[in-house]
Amino acid sequence: MPRRVAWLLVALLCGCGSFEPAHDQRITPPSSYEVWWSRTEACSGLSGDFANVQWFTVPGYSFDCPTGKCVGRWEGRHKIYLAADWMHDEMVVRHEMLHDLLGHAGHPDPPFGHGCPLTWQTWTGAASAPVATTGKRLGID
Repeated sequence: MPRRVAWLLVALLCGCGSFEPAHDQRITPPSSYEVWWSRTEACSGLSGDFANVQWFTVPGYSFDCPTGKCVGRWEGRHKIYLAADWMHDEMVVRHEMLHDLLGHAGHPDPPFGHGCPLTWQTWTGAASAPVATTGKRLGID
């Protein structure tokens, strides 16, 4: 396999594409994120360096992403994008943190669901499952 094709496959599989939503803004994470990071490490049995994560917000309730409309999205290279309306929602933020700890996209169960109840279907905290105006559930990738 040519080297260029091999690197393209690695980029696609690890989520290292060039996704950058419009109007995103880098932020300093609130102190609550460090507490949530510790909880996510504990429920998953994984560990990582919170300081490596780059945090971005996108104005509004959701943003366009490769899977449709999202309220949160993890990208390789420790980048997490959050719709501004959801940046204080523990489940959404921790869902993206778990992707960073795993180091890849997808929602294997465990740790998603069993172990760490960080999906719309398994979360028992205060988050509600949003539904877009089309009737489709918004994504957390």
